[in-house]
Amino acid sequence: YLLYGRGKSLTGSSPPVLTYHGAQSIPSISDNLIEPDTASNEHPCPSSPSPSAVYRFTATSSSDCVQSSCDYFLGIRTNDNDPTYLDFVLEGSATGWIGVGFAPNPAMASADVLGCVVQISGGVAIVDAWNVPATSEGLNNDVRDDIQNVCPHSASYSNGRIQCVFSRQIITNDTAQDVPMNDDYFFLYGRGDIPFFGISPALTYHTPFMIPSISSNMMTPTNVSSLLV
Repeated sequence: YLLYGRGKSLTGSSPPVLTYHGAQSIPSISDNLIEPDTASNEHPCPSSPSPSAVYRFTATSSSDCVQSSCDYFLGIRTNDNDPTYLDFVLEGSATGWIGVGFAPNPAMASADVLGCVVQISGGVAIVDAWNVPATSEGLNNDVRDDIQNVCPHSASYSNGRIQCVFSRQIITNDTAQDVPMNDDYFFLYGRGDIPFFGISPALTYHTPFMIPSISSNMMTPTNVSSLLV
């Protein structure tokens, strides 16, 4: 959250520190979480969806589970206040990360990935990443985009479950690493536990017991129906 503050000198001279604001200069606070290195007045983040928001598309790991109990849950909806943004909710059982990818082929490589990663602090970072193609040296992890085109709203990790809510523009200014959400892609549904070398800031390669599911058909994020993964 960005805090916008000012204040008068309490002694009549300029103090060496930012003293407590007076009653007439209470700081303003931004409505949403904003990343300073990617903030833009051209495309400010939209308002957060309400906890009771209905997601027109959901992908679940089981037909008889709900968001709070599914091993994997994804929801997508159009933002109520700015239709140029899509809202996402991800929740599932994992100790490392949970994410969704959009790829031109039914494979991990070269996919645009949005995910939530548990940090060393115990908090959760919402990241905009890119699946690096495999090389002769083996499989690479996702790498974070140079431009983080995600608007984080909330994120948490507790008792082996990750949950996060964020928004992303349908079409961003990062044409190299962000796919337009009004085109067709295979959806990749992934999650992963903490790797053997410890907590990583990236969406690390999935474990053998958490191989991502891939949609059987190409779909358009702006126009999809619910399904079972």
